[in-house]
Amino acid sequence: MKTLLVGYRAADLFENGRHGRRATAGWLDGDVTCHTLDVYDRHAIEKTHHVKAVCSPHLPKGPWDLVKFRTGPKLMSGELALDLLQEIHLLAPARFELDFVGRERDRNDLVAKIKDDPNRVRSFAAKWKASVQGVEPIELTSFPGCFCHRRRDEGGLALAEVVARELRTERRDGAVKLLDMGCGCGLVGFLVAKAVPNVSLVMVDSHSRAVEAANLNSASLGVPAEVILADSGTPSRMDGSFDVFVGNPPYYSDYRIADVFLETAKRALRPGGVCYTVCKNAAGLEPVQKRYFPEVETVMRRGYAVLKSIKGS
Repeated sequence: MKTLLVGYRAADLFENGRHGRRATAGWLDGDVTCHTLDVYDRHAIEKTHHVKAVCSPHLPKGPWDLVKFRTGPKLMSGELALDLLQEIHLLAPARFELDFVGRERDRNDLVAKIKDDPNRVRSFAAKWKASVQGVEPIELTSFPGCFCHRRRDEGGLALAEVVARELRTERRDGAVKLLDMGCGCGLVGFLVAKAVPNVSLVMVDSHSRAVEAANLNSASLGVPAEVILADSGTPSRMDGSFDVFVGNPPYYSDYRIADVFLETAKRALRPGGVCYTVCKNAAGLEPVQKRYFPEVETVMRRGYAVLKSIKGS
């Protein structure tokens, strides 16, 4: 039997019993494929289970004998759940199971939104505009699952404004090679590239839909960018070659993801290259940044702290 698991993480594929944790009975028998939107989740599944894991912005084509979908308010946004339910419906599996985590009322609300017209096909993409001073607004597209879907992120906008202003003040000759880590749909990188001449963009994100959106925005804006799907920095060929690093790291997991961002920044930047990160409160991120860059300058913008460090020789 060909089974597709959607929305499951590595920990979801275990059950707790008297003899410890073990693979959930029956779930991983036969021809099983686990689909993930984030490459980090794919790697975690591959490390702990002998099943195929696929990371892609959309569900793999079948035919599927069974599709199991795990969702709930604490697992993903309602819009992403509806988007994935629509994709599952279009796959037309022989059997479908909804593994809902949460209150029955929330489950019923989700199902009610598609019950009356299950064959309706909607686009969940969103277009919105953003700008920095002195530059015409740019239009960006995002998808459910992308960071700040349907709206601009104020922290990212503050970061773009500070970096664009400082690069324009420096009046550099030649191209500026910029690495946008955790790029999302590309808000920071594309705004800086529109504001500063000769910016060469490399963008990295672990979320497949963010990479899809960034590639689409690169084409629509006419701003060339190399967009990489990765959860552990950049390829080794890029070590020590960047002039500027920008990142808006998430702050959960006790700043462990911020640690990955800053390790990448130190490795990727050339001597004299500049690392910029942004956070709401510098008290949490600044100690992490100082582990990699002893000198940290704080620039306040829009109520956010942009942390700036220069890589030494």
